[in-house]
Order: sequence, then structure tokens, then C-alpha cells
Amino acid sequence: MGSIDLQKQVGQLFALGFHGHTPSQEIKTLIHDYHVGGIVLFSRNFQSAEQLQALTTALQNEAKLAGHERPLLIGIDQENGLVTRISPPIATQVPGPMALGATQDPEFAYRAGKVTGETLNFFGINMNYAPVCDINSEPLNPVIGVRSPGDDADFVGRFASAAARGLREKNIIPSVKHFPGHGDTAVDSHYGLPVITKSRDELERCELIPFRRAVAEGIETVMTAHISLPSIDDKLPATLSPAALDILRKDMGYNGMIITDCLEMEGIKSTIGSEKGAVLSIKAGSDSVMMCHTFNVHVASINMVTEAVNSGEIEKSRFDEACRRVAAVKDKFLSWDTALHQNSLANLDEMNKKSLPICQEAYEKSVTVVRDELKILPLPSNSSIVFLFPGDTIPVGGAVDGEGMGRQGAYESSIYLRLLQKHSQSITEIKYKENGLTNEQWEVVEAADTVIFASLNAKESPYQESLGHELPRRSRSLIAIAACSPYDFLEAQEIETYITTYEPTAEAFSVAADIIFGKKTPKGSLPIGTSPSRRNKASIRPFNPVEDLDGMVATWNAALPTYSLPADSLRDLITWANGQHLVACVGSEVVGFCLAYLNFNGPPTPVHIAAVVVAPKYQDQGIGTALVTEARSHFRINFNTNNLKLGSSFPRFWPGIPRELPNKVQDFFIHRGFRLNPLSARSTDLYQDIRNFQAPAKYINRARERGFRFAPLRPEDYDECLAGQRKNFSYNASWVEAYVRIHPSKYPSSVMTAFDSEGRQVGWTLMLSPEFPQLNKMWAFPQICGPKTGLIGCVGVDVDHRQSGIGLALVSHAVENMKQRGIEGVFVDWVALDGWYEQVGFEIWRSYRPGEI
Repeated sequence: MGSIDLQKQVGQLFALGFHGHTPSQEIKTLIHDYHVGGIVLFSRNFQSAEQLQALTTALQNEAKLAGHERPLLIGIDQENGLVTRISPPIATQVPGPMALGATQDPEFAYRAGKVTGETLNFFGINMNYAPVCDINSEPLNPVIGVRSPGDDADFVGRFASAAARGLREKNIIPSVKHFPGHGDTAVDSHYGLPVITKSRDELERCELIPFRRAVAEGIETVMTAHISLPSIDDKLPATLSPAALDILRKDMGYNGMIITDCLEMEGIKSTIGSEKGAVLSIKAGSDSVMMCHTFNVHVASINMVTEAVNSGEIEKSRFDEACRRVAAVKDKFLSWDTALHQNSLANLDEMNKKSLPICQEAYEKSVTVVRDELKILPLPSNSSIVFLFPGDTIPVGGAVDGEGMGRQGAYESSIYLRLLQKHSQSITEIKYKENGLTNEQWEVVEAADTVIFASLNAKESPYQESLGHELPRRSRSLIAIAACSPYDFLEAQEIETYITTYEPTAEAFSVAADIIFGKKTPKGSLPIGTSPSRRNKASIRPFNPVEDLDGMVATWNAALPTYSLPADSLRDLITWANGQHLVACVGSEVVGFCLAYLNFNGPPTPVHIAAVVVAPKYQDQGIGTALVTEARSHFRINFNTNNLKLGSSFPRFWPGIPRELPNKVQDFFIHRGFRLNPLSARSTDLYQDIRNFQAPAKYINRARERGFRFAPLRPEDYDECLAGQRKNFSYNASWVEAYVRIHPSKYPSSVMTAFDSEGRQVGWTLMLSPEFPQLNKMWAFPQICGPKTGLIGCVGVDVDHRQSGIGLALVSHAVENMKQRGIEGVFVDWVALDGWYEQVGFEIWRSYRPGEI
């Protein structure tokens, strides 16, 4: 491959920003000479709807003219709320993440995602660097804040998932960010490198939860964070760290596209350097490098990555993988017909009118009256009111690169004043500044009936914070409005009437004004500190067989009536030596449990989660989530594994989630990060009533003609049987153990064996009768099918004799033998072969979805 061709391939792995309202000469050079695959747009790039649409079309035309095989990815940070690139009057203002969180209803996040997707699609933008999956667990976080839906991991996951679904439905590529989580830091990575000292276990309990859910749901792209995680990698920030990205790639099994946050941010630029950062990010596992500002840096970075591929510093397989992932995302979402199509601007007003009531309803259900201790709301319209608004520098409050609504000093108090004046003309405005209020201004404040005090990110603004604490002592009546961060005076109980809007948009403030004057009732709830998942009041502890067995049996039968098991059998199944169970208790009552088993009689991993069961009256209270969380932590800390499989090896319960259970059961595991097998994949248990069984002659005759014979295993053949299991199935210790437990001198007619023409064993299957003492201690569900139900299991053929016509004849002989012994039904568990057993009369008893995390 020539260096120019390679350079063009490398270019596809970059998403670059530029300056100007039309394609600059620099971006044209990058598109034509370097085949740059993505463009990042900012507010600086457009002034009107017509110009924005013309810009995206021009960019795609440049790519087509340059010979690009696929259209450009054109992305933007349209998080909404605080970070809104395309804002009114071009498009309807959409509530941001924390405002949506305050509705407590992810349906609003889904609708917001659809509205946003429709807007971006209209303007030829095909990728959104959203939703935010960061958890704002640090109130002083200067970069995330209200860009997150809240401070609870599961809560954030629900809202981010809903927003991504809305974007996807409008054919916009969602990109969850900032992996592995930027919420627990008080440093802005635009200006420095934040350090999060959490352990891996702590990260799994918080930051990683929304990302695991997104991956399990098939998110298309993930954006990385410029944060330092010393417990994961004490040298490189997460964006450049193979160890950090391996959590995503290996532990989470993510095979989608990873894109970096902008490598020109100081967290990378002033430490590693942007150009070297581009090389290291691709080596670590990223597929697309974002750079937003400087042409010379962009060219140097592409050249440096090209040299790294040529020299082998970036392995060819890693480079090819990145190219494949970028191409896969483009092929799924983009086409030249769509990229070069321009929507009629005449339809823009109609689109905005359609989305307006959707957004308005969300705003009305988000603005929150945190407290109104003196019941001063609503205000009479004839009150004399002073409106205090910050008039000096205002903290950015998390807006990316200072763009969007959060540019320092960009807020115009007149917008907010006019919204209040719609209800009352008796309002005096005072802009308060660093040097505080003058004596004359204090006189006005003290004489007013009510002071409405607006703050914008006061935790980062001492002059706002100090005035807020002084006002309760010097005003007759005070209403504080946190017009962005709800943390401003959340803990300041001396401020007795406190409203928060979660973003400084006119749309949110308008609802606050309506509430203040009684035109609307407050409907929002704080999405911080009070999230629904905190309702769990159960304690989680290790299983105690003396104290817990009876409660577990009762809980099982109450929660799973269609799988009701005899108490003695369930006790035997639970108390296997390889069990590592947890129970959830409210007081002394067992209200839920997680059955988990180490790999039996071999290496302890993989770990199998056989069941997560919660008593019906305690469901939907976070108990199941807590059980899964603690189980994962237990195995991570004690057995150094993050990999848990749904299903069970031995003892045998289900091979996955029963599909007959409500969809919410599958959703429960997906939402907690379990990657379930595709719906098309087969995993079943089978059953057959064998009272009238007739072995199909064609399978019996074919095997006989090829010299095979079949007979129950004799004691003198037992050692050869075990050798055959170890030769062929040593990867499955539980399989081998099943045969170890069944010596034919003690359990005759329990194994059907196939012999070749020279008398060598070449196939085996268990054929256990209901009287077999181990059956109901090893397999949970044959007994549900009837009292005279036996089991066929661990059907295997020697590797050298597969495809020889042995298997179906072996099963047929086993079933015939069991029929002769008076067995009336046969159960076959955990079958992946499609239609194989059905050829000898078996039918599906239950279907399942295996999965893992």
C-alpha cells in the first residue's frame, strides 16, 4: 500500500473541527488530501438555518468530489439544555439531561432524543456526541453538573438509554460519553487532567454502570474521557490507556466504535501532546480521533499516526480493526443519497412547531420547588419585587469548550426580567457584581416585599455565594432560583424558598416564573440525592444454610409459581459445595436471593448466576439490582473475575433467562449490563412422552450398517468411559463430573454407550431414571414434567467419530431403554442444536436467552 493510500485510510479515523461558516481551505485540504472521515461542528460554524444546511451539504459534496467511498460523519454536541449548539430561533430549545432527570420519567428523555434527532437530520448532521452517561456524584464538578441526568448510576443509565433510543429512531448515531465516567471530579478536563482515585470495585458500583447498560443495548459509539485513573493505569489517562479501554473492549465485550474526546483539550495537549495522543489513543483501542481547532495539529497528527502504522508501532490488525469499525457505523447509518439530500427550509417551522409542545411539557414537569417553608408561593402580582441577577463573570458550568449557552458573561438578564414582567410590572432589576451591593441597592432590597435572587453556578462563584447567604438576613421575603446548577444553595436551609431550573434557558426560567406567580403548579423532583434506586431497604449478606433455607424456598415458590419445586429438592440444589449465594433480608425475613455457583470440580471460573429471585411484594425496590451488584463485587474481589454467566452448569437450573417470563425480566439483566444472546440463537430444554416411543428405523439401521452397536455401560467399561469424557470434554469439568458420579456398579443402566466395530467406546449419553438418587439433586426441572420423568444429558461423540451417524442412534437406544424400564417421559436440558433432537420426537419444553457480563 502506498503512503498516500495509507494516509487516506488514516484520515478516516479522524473527526476534525474548523473555523468559518463555509468549508475553509484547511478543511477542504483535510477532506481531499487526507480523506478525513468526520467533521465536528460548533456554534462558531453557523449563524442561520439556511447557512447551516448549506454548510453540511457543501462538506459532503467536497467528500464526494474527493472520491470518498462513504459520506462524512458530521457530528455535534447537541446535549441540549446547557450545551445546545443549534438553539432558538433556528430550532426548538430541548431540555437538557438534568432537567429531564427531574421529570423522573425516561419517556421524556426518549421524546427529547427523537426531537433532537429530527433536528439534526434536517440539517444534514448524522452524529450526536450525546447522551451523557456521566454520573454527577461530585456536586462541585465544574465540567459535568447538569449535563448529567443525576447522581445515581441506574437512574442515569435509564435516561441515557432512552435518549439514545430516540436519536437512533431518527437515524442519528448516538455516542455515550465520557467513558469510563467523568462525574466524580472537581477538575475540568478542558483545562487540566482530573484524577479519580476510585478502585475498580468502586468504579463498577458507580461510573461503569450506565456504560455497561449502553453496551448491552448495542450502543453504536462510545466517547472516552481525559481523566486519570491510577487504580487502573498510573501512567496514562483513560483516553490513551489500553488498561482503561480493555474494560470496555474485553470485560464489556464492546465491538462498536470508540471515539476520543477532543485531544486538543489541556488534559491531553499539555501532558502527552495532541499528536502523540492520537497515536496512543488508537493503540489503546480507540477508532476515531477527535480534534477540534488547529489545522497544523490535525495534519501533524494524521502524519504521526501514518508513520506509526508504517513502523508497526500501531499493529496492522489494530489499525484494520479501527478502519472496519468506522466503516461499519457509516454503512449502518449513512448513504450518499441521504448525505447529499437537502430538506426544504419551508418545512423547518412546521418541524419546530411540532416539537414545541413536547419540550414544553418536559420543562413543566422538570422545574422543581425544592422547598417553600414559609409558603410564600405564589406571589401576588402587585407585590413590590427586586430581581437580583449576576452581572459579573459567570462560570461556564460545564459547557464544552466554552461554547453553547455557557460562555462566560454571555447571559442577558433582560431575557429573564421580561419573563417575570409578564406577571408583574412592579419589578426592579439589580445586577449584582463582585463588589457586592451598594448601600442604595441594599435599601431597595430591604424595602421590597419580595426578593427574587437568581444564581448561576454559585458554587464556583464566590460573589454569588456570599450574597446568597447574606440575603435571608436582609430581605423581608426571599425566593432563590438556581438557574443552572441545583447545588447552588441546596444545603442552605436559611434560604427557605428555593427553586431550581437545571439550565439557564429562557424556556426553563419561564416555567419558574409561572410557578412563582401561581400560573403553574410545580411538578419536578430533584434527580440528585433522592433517586428511586435508593428505595432499597434490604440488607445483602452471604447465604447461611441454617438461617436462610426455609426463607429461600418460600421466596422461590412465591416468585416462580410455574417452577415450583419440592422443598427438599430445592434445598439440595441450593446447598451444593460450589455455591456462593447471597440473600437479601428485611429484618430477619428473606425477601430475595442470588444463586451463584463456581465452576464445579475445576477452576472456579466461569461463575454462573443460576437465579436472581425477589419476593413479589418486594420487587421494583432495587433489591434485585443490589443482589447483582454485590454478587459481582464478591466475585471480583475474591476470585478476581468480572465475568459472570447467566445459567448454571451443575447443579442445573435454567440455561439462561426463560423466555416465557415477562420481557421486563430480560430487560432487568440488559439494563444491568448483561449481554444477552441474540433472540435468534437457540437455547432450549426439551421433553418427550415416551410411552409410545418407536425408535426411527433409519437412524438405528444406518448406525448398525456402519458397524456401531449400543449397550448400557458395564462396570468393566467404566474406566474407558471416563477416559473418553476427559479426552473429549475436559473443557467442561461439570460434564466430566456427571460421569464421575455414575459408576455402573452402583447405578446400572445410567449410561448408554456406543461402540465401534472393534469394541471401542465412541459415544455416550446419560439416561437417568426418576429413581436415580442424584437426579433431582443435580437437575432442577425434570420433576416438574411429571413423577416418572427421567433425563438424557451430556450426549457426546468422540471427536474422531463425529458426523458418523452415531448421535441420533445413541439417543434412540437410550430412550428405548428408558421406556423398557417404565420411565414415561424424558427431559433433555440446555440444547443449542436446532432441530436435532426433534428428529427422534422431542419437543421444546422451554426456551431461554443465555447471557453474560
